[in-house]
Amino acid sequence: MGEEFVTNSILLYLIFMKFKQIPSEYFITILDRLTRFEPACVRYNRVFDDIINKFSVDIKAKNLTTEEKITLAEQIINGSVEENDDFYINDLMQSLEEKYFNFNRESYQYLSARINFQSMINKIDKTSKLPKNVSWLIEISKNKNDILKLREEKSLLYPIEKLILCEGQTEYTLLETIFNLFNISLDKLGILPIAAGGKNQVARKYYQMIEYTKLPFFILLDKDAMAIKELIEPKLRQIDKLYLINSGEFEDLIPKNILQSAINSAHSSEFNCIFDDFCDSNTMVQNLENIYKKYGFGEFKKAKFAFILKEYIKNNCTMDDFKNSEIIEIINALK
Repeated sequence: MGEEFVTNSILLYLIFMKFKQIPSEYFITILDRLTRFEPACVRYNRVFDDIINKFSVDIKAKNLTTEEKITLAEQIINGSVEENDDFYINDLMQSLEEKYFNFNRESYQYLSARINFQSMINKIDKTSKLPKNVSWLIEISKNKNDILKLREEKSLLYPIEKLILCEGQTEYTLLETIFNLFNISLDKLGILPIAAGGKNQVARKYYQMIEYTKLPFFILLDKDAMAIKELIEPKLRQIDKLYLINSGEFEDLIPKNILQSAINSAHSSEFNCIFDDFCDSNTMVQNLENIYKKYGFGEFKKAKFAFILKEYIKNNCTMDDFKNSEIIEIINALK
């Protein structure tokens, strides 16, 4: 009885705490972070800590329990927007949590918070460049009927159906661009690519994520990642699939003429690389490193080159350019 009285007194005290108004432009950041692909206990906790630390006058989040954070965050957010009794998005967040993630009591505590998504959406500048998930929130706030049909019609990505776990930035940058040539939109299908941060991080990332997500994975590995494949296979769930690129690395999937044209287009000078610069005895990355060195294009950086390649493919290529590429097998495996 005594503990309950103390807790209720603290919560009552928090309700009447002084706080600063959240500026309209900051609601984009809040909405983005609240709807990222992470368990609610992670994303809500981080957002609520940030809101309390920034906008509460004399309380810091580290001194609060989960229940107290929720109470204070509700007070600050709802006190910074117009009153609204539309909690459709709050309920949708809870249903998606059940679809995406394993049950977590703390997540459901956070999802029970009656922070008003609709009122936050009403406050933001919709003409500014918005993250995908915020654009999705705006669309579903206007059309509450069929969110799957809405995703397909407007290429919204959310709700997410499947995850592609790849090694690094090259795959993450290029996959969607190449798939688009085959009239396959990851955003329409609800497929989210995730870069593990390097070959040696894929198994760790997979182990970590299967602890909390129910969604199926398509894991894409380079040919030389056999040791990583062997690490993953004992834990591979029935709903997941692992694909080893037979051609080598992701760069080996790109036809040589496209690589040559992309390089010469990006580094236009009197010196242009030629088809013979691509030696069959080397990996494609080795060829690219040699070309950059030979023609004085600077140090070859995979992530930077991926963006060069993305723009070239988007503006100059069709699916016919990839008809002899292993990318077709990857697309079939993904399906």
